[in-house]
Amino acid sequence: MASLDLICLLLAALIGFAVHRASLCNVKAVAEILEVRRARMLASLGIAVLWSMTIAGTLVLALHWPAASFPRRTPALLAAAGGYVFGVGAAINGGCSLSTLQRLADGELAMFVTLLGVVLGLFLWARVESLGLPTALVKSMSPWDGMGLFPTILLVGLWIWALQEAVRLWRRVQPASWLDRLWAPRYRLSSAAALLGIVGGVLYTLQGSWTYTYLLRTQVASALGMTPAMAGKAMLAIALLAGMFASSVQRQSFALRLPRRREFFACLFGGTLMGIGAALLPGGNDTLLLTALPSLSVFALASYGALLAGIASTLVVLRRASQYELRQMK
Repeated sequence: MASLDLICLLLAALIGFAVHRASLCNVKAVAEILEVRRARMLASLGIAVLWSMTIAGTLVLALHWPAASFPRRTPALLAAAGGYVFGVGAAINGGCSLSTLQRLADGELAMFVTLLGVVLGLFLWARVESLGLPTALVKSMSPWDGMGLFPTILLVGLWIWALQEAVRLWRRVQPASWLDRLWAPRYRLSSAAALLGIVGGVLYTLQGSWTYTYLLRTQVASALGMTPAMAGKAMLAIALLAGMFASSVQRQSFALRLPRRREFFACLFGGTLMGIGAALLPGGNDTLLLTALPSLSVFALASYGALLAGIASTLVVLRRASQYELRQMK
């Protein structure tokens, strides 16, 4: 058991290293669509989910590992609202849950303010929920655990896609040693997506909802006496951040930077909205990408769409506000 726990910690650190190397971020993905009309980063995140589905489905159906269930918020509209609110907060913050940790690992102390805001938002929603709102988290069985024909057909289709994708990646590999590729200062989006998805699929099957935003939500609820704590998952979150920090130090991008006053309040406000959204989903975009969508949750897909819509609408408003501010200064 101890060796399995160690493997999970190493896998979480590897995810952190790869995500930092590729600078994966949902806010950047939406901004890319709005600014240059391309969706390379968003497509890469989708590819990571497909890889994760392929690995998780194989482990469950072929090796009979139990599929972890993902809790969903009822009524379902609250989960979609949580995704939208989280997206608004991420856009104001200038980064999603994954890029918040990336930038913190690079020494941006403003991201620590964001995390404080997330915890504050989680506490605020817990207090609101304690007033007796008709809402709850219910566990839904993953379709991977079903005995029908659909999971098998889906897995076959995923493997056909995965083999084609693997061949495409292999043909694009430059003639260099594996060590050189590992220490490359920046990873290709396609390579990072494959690594994130494959490792994430294994971790999802072994650990269920292990991401740090889900952990923060659970720990806040535990502090208020609402749910039991998840002390074991805290080590995975620490390993994730450690992997990002190792990447930052190795490529020499670490530099302590104090937040400016305006940045401080933007991160605090954005983080608070992210915390409220994380309470509703539950978890952040990291939870949706690494645990909820690989479980084939339709609710997670709707919430993720709402999250992207929240980011997009806020970026449009912020851009127009910035243009107006520039015109006023002329």
